[in-house]
Amino acid sequence: MQKIIINLLAVITLLFSSCQNTKQEKTTTETPSISELEGKKCFMSAVNKDTTRVSIQIDGDKITGDMVWNPYQKDKRVGTLMGTKNANGELELTYNFMQEGMSQTETKIMKIENDILLIKHGDLEDPKNDGNMRYKDASKATFTEKIPKTNCE
Repeated sequence: MQKIIINLLAVITLLFSSCQNTKQEKTTTETPSISELEGKKCFMSAVNKDTTRVSIQIDGDKITGDMVWNPYQKDKRVGTLMGTKNANGELELTYNFMQEGMSQTETKIMKIENDILLIKHGDLEDPKNDGNMRYKDASKATFTEKIPKTNCE
């Protein structure tokens, strides 16, 4: 009888650890390959009354698109995105936009994971004082903004 109980406990332990391993495998995130990302992708978020909309077209390693950032009761940014995918699966983009009647550019690093667009934020600088903002140190910037996938209209 004692052997039966011990064997039953061993089977239950094995099943339990098997379930935990399966759960861990499902939660592991991998950046999709560029071929899985081909085509048009759209993302939108609304936090409080601020909205961000991003539409990107991926053709091989070439990326184009547009982005609208519309903070509540402030001037919005409307512009285009253009760039490439780097070896880490990140989209290295230049955001050309209009804000307050002025044309500016800003470096943007994004990536797509599990139908979420992640945007890297960090300290920016305008080294030539010409309206072209760049990361001071891209390695210190972090993916803090998350924008869920939406249907493209």
